[in-house]
Amino acid sequence: MNTDDMEGLDEETRKEVEKLQKVTRERDGDEKYINAQLKIESHMARNGKFELGVKYLKNIQKDDGDVYYKALGFVFIDQYFGLGNLDESYDTILEFLKDSVFIFDDIRRDSFEFAKKYFYQENYIKALNLFRLIGGSYSYRAKCYESICKITMKHKDQELAQMCDDLVKKIEKIISILKIDFSSISEEKAPERKLAHYTSTYTTNKLVFKEDNKDRPSAFRLNTINNVNDPSEGKLLTNYLQDIKETSFYKPDFDEKLHAFISCFTFNHDSLNQFRLYGKEDNKEASGVSLVFNKEFFKETDAQSSMTNISIDRKIEDENDRWDKEKNDSSVKRIETQSVMRCVYIDPTSDYIHLAQRNRLTFFREFGRENLEGGSIAKAEIECLEYENYIEKKTEDFREAFIELKSIYNGAIDKKRSSNNLSKEDLDEIDSLLDMIILPLKYLVKHSAFQEEQECRMVYITSLDDSRVQMDFGKFLYVEYEPEVKLHLDKIYIAPAATQYQPYLAKLLCGTNSLGEKIKIDLSNNPYRLPTSH
Repeated sequence: MNTDDMEGLDEETRKEVEKLQKVTRERDGDEKYINAQLKIESHMARNGKFELGVKYLKNIQKDDGDVYYKALGFVFIDQYFGLGNLDESYDTILEFLKDSVFIFDDIRRDSFEFAKKYFYQENYIKALNLFRLIGGSYSYRAKCYESICKITMKHKDQELAQMCDDLVKKIEKIISILKIDFSSISEEKAPERKLAHYTSTYTTNKLVFKEDNKDRPSAFRLNTINNVNDPSEGKLLTNYLQDIKETSFYKPDFDEKLHAFISCFTFNHDSLNQFRLYGKEDNKEASGVSLVFNKEFFKETDAQSSMTNISIDRKIEDENDRWDKEKNDSSVKRIETQSVMRCVYIDPTSDYIHLAQRNRLTFFREFGRENLEGGSIAKAEIECLEYENYIEKKTEDFREAFIELKSIYNGAIDKKRSSNNLSKEDLDEIDSLLDMIILPLKYLVKHSAFQEEQECRMVYITSLDDSRVQMDFGKFLYVEYEPEVKLHLDKIYIAPAATQYQPYLAKLLCGTNSLGEKIKIDLSNNPYRLPTSH
């Protein structure tokens, strides 16, 4: 490194770089030499000397193992931010994506944004070449843009490409509105910091108790969408967008390539109606439990990462697959922490919209008869009012975005219909693309008849070929969730017909959760006369 290369570096950094330059493979060994190159690159990047950083990263070779791919990732980032010219970076980035055995998520994100720059420059060939190589958590979005590029090049219709791009952005905005915000909207604790899941006492025991022949309890499951009790699942969104005021019911779509698995949660932690409907033991009403989870059970995400729950088969090996193979791990893989979204309830015959939310009663049960300090106003009233204002604003934001989504969608449909010389195959191809773009929202739109449940959902969409998908033939199709239940429980409510299980649950829940807190156990506050036997 010559004297000019050292310009702009402070004295301490200059001395550190000079020391690192003296490290060689021959004298100090591969590991120290590689670490020296990475440290020099870090110093250069912090001082805006990206090209110099690239020079040192290129000293790391394929024979150096996985660190080579990490270095290539830094090369990509340095060239992306340092050169400023897309074409000067393109070959390096394309080579990196083709050659990498695995890619870190931040590099996937930067690769995706880099490919979008070509897309907006209408250089669809280069954009396509990059999009088709982006896998992992960005595979769904990359697949959408890959399909847009292909259709645009085939039909030379940039207006349709713009509409599809607008549709993707609008879906991302809506998802950001619907995601559960576990942070506080006031000085108090976040009102949506906990979510409940209703289940049976039998299942609860399996989820919490570790059997002697197992290293951990049974996993929490996300079950196939085909098992839900709402026959209109998956149809309501497309009906709304196409302005079909349909009231008849359907079975959910079956798609083995993009199959949805869900788990349901609610803001109503102690609901008599949900105790009566869900978690029945021996088909007896109100005989289950409500598992109340803290926020650490879920992935707290931004709008972009909320789209990572769709696994598109890109035939690209990611880092988790690589580690599993290297360990020769034969155990069933579980899906990692997922985000959770509130459902939207709509009426097919009108413009009625309702976002899942806490009801008024939950605030009074939380704060009891507590008043504000120095006053006679119930604290529950103030907390509830602030929350209602928050939900009202969120609902209006959603309504506006939902209407705009419908307009964009119909514009794309009209554009498709007005295009000449399109074959049935072409029309089906465009329809498939539009369906894929709206997929993240498809299973969050529910019929207003189920509004009382105030449901939130964890949704994971993948191919039935995914090794994570398991089955109990003829009964269950499911994926297992990585976070352990007991470590993330805040409280358990026991239904009126399950009170005999209180001492056993107390034994199961001895100890603390991941926050170091004791898990609370309460009997349901709801009166319920148990059926008399005959």
